[in-house]
Amino acid sequence: MIRRFFGAIKRAVISRRMAYVTVGAIVLAINLNVAGPAIADTYSHAVSHLPANKAQYGVWDINTKKMPVNAVHAVLLHTGKVLIVAGSGNNEKRFDDKTFQSVLWDPTANTFKEVETPWDAFCAGHAFLPDGKVLIAGGTREYEDLEVKPKKDYAGLKDSYVFNPVTEEYERVDAMDFARWYPTLVTLKDGKILASSGLDEKGKVVNGHTEIFDPSTDKWTHAKDLNRVFPTYPSLFLAADGRLFFSGSNSGYGSATQHRDPGLWNLENNSFQKIPGLTDQNMTETSGTVLLPPAQEQKFMIMGGGGVGDSQKATRRTAIVDLKEKDPRYVDGPQLAAPTRYPGTVILPDDTVLQTGGSTGYRTGDLHISQIYHPDTNSFSKAASPRVGRNYHAEALLLPDGRVATFGSNPIDNSFELRIEIYSPAYLFQETERPQIVGGTTEYARGKSYHVKTKPHAGIKTAKLMRPSAVTHTTDVEQRSIALPLKQDENGVTVTIPANQSVVPSGWYMMFVTDQNDVPSEARWVHVQ
Repeated sequence: MIRRFFGAIKRAVISRRMAYVTVGAIVLAINLNVAGPAIADTYSHAVSHLPANKAQYGVWDINTKKMPVNAVHAVLLHTGKVLIVAGSGNNEKRFDDKTFQSVLWDPTANTFKEVETPWDAFCAGHAFLPDGKVLIAGGTREYEDLEVKPKKDYAGLKDSYVFNPVTEEYERVDAMDFARWYPTLVTLKDGKILASSGLDEKGKVVNGHTEIFDPSTDKWTHAKDLNRVFPTYPSLFLAADGRLFFSGSNSGYGSATQHRDPGLWNLENNSFQKIPGLTDQNMTETSGTVLLPPAQEQKFMIMGGGGVGDSQKATRRTAIVDLKEKDPRYVDGPQLAAPTRYPGTVILPDDTVLQTGGSTGYRTGDLHISQIYHPDTNSFSKAASPRVGRNYHAEALLLPDGRVATFGSNPIDNSFELRIEIYSPAYLFQETERPQIVGGTTEYARGKSYHVKTKPHAGIKTAKLMRPSAVTHTTDVEQRSIALPLKQDENGVTVTIPANQSVVPSGWYMMFVTDQNDVPSEARWVHVQ
């Protein structure tokens, strides 16, 4: 029987029609305990790699090498490498031993390089500076102790470092005035970085104190007039008018009843305009938020989430808010396939959004589900299913070649997932040849137009700048896709960089072009001054 079973798998790979014919037999065999989960997984993997299925749903593949550290933070650098930060990696023995770790993963060569890490960056915050360096601030001063009464929570650090992608080293900069663990760092329109929330050196939520980092001086300043309390890891996004949008998404700590209203924070006068209409507003913890493409439309989508703390409750809710409206409010979007905490949300260069992974409860019940959200139709379509579960301490980000890499996951048993899984979207398996960017400057200024040489020269449908991800704890306030108006000629396209610096903050971006079938090129790294 087993021999016949594997024969069916082989025939399924060869023939798409045979795959569908044998499904009933496979399921029956499993129900009869003739075949087990491992065989079922082998069959499912084989079917997912059929050419027709890859062209419709994309495909997931587990990387040949495992992550050498616990992936808690993931940042895509303009060198094409991914900075993976573990710090002590949610391992108290490593904390006690002062074993703090980071690695650089090169997706092209599939190699790892260890980076000397001088402080415990576990659960810090991070944001890109205009020159492409990464500011990382906060981290772990002390681990929690649940055995003592009252219980002792994690405590934060004031330490700040900049990671230099060129030298591949950390550089110490001015410390913050306030210790922070689980903070959010967000880029402002002038290129400065705002730090908000987190747990202080005593394990208490920072009481509204806001700090701003100036990259021209490498100094932090306490912004005493900007006092605003948020739960930890608040999803704060730079909006087109310069205000910060709090979507309601957050992770970890904070009052269950206060400071959770979505809204727009005006940094000129510290006012806060609440945004109503969010369904399941009591379940925004461990939810995902994404600025839908293109960024100029100013539509944000919140996906999933759960109850405060270690609640096992989760929601299927998605909701969308249009910040260009006079009185913006959330409206319900299409529901997720299942109630989902820790959803991975990644903007793709064809102007869709991949939602992948997550779990039904707090660090339990992994969901092996992926789907594609289409902003133009406000609907989800099916994507291939990942084989690796992802929940707490997991990350997903877009790679320059158009694939999506997923890392980490830290279930309730405190194990840590070291496998890397990579999603190749359906656009990589179409019959047409991918377009290419083959020439043009790499330095750009807002409000100006530039010629970009492409191959083929005709048939380019869109061009865009995509800001790379810096993601942790389901929080990624960096990624955004900016549409570039274009004019086509016999040698390529002329693109115009939007003038609004709140839409296009200074920094490094991936430039993509797509053809008439929405198939994207590989990215060309460009710098907006």
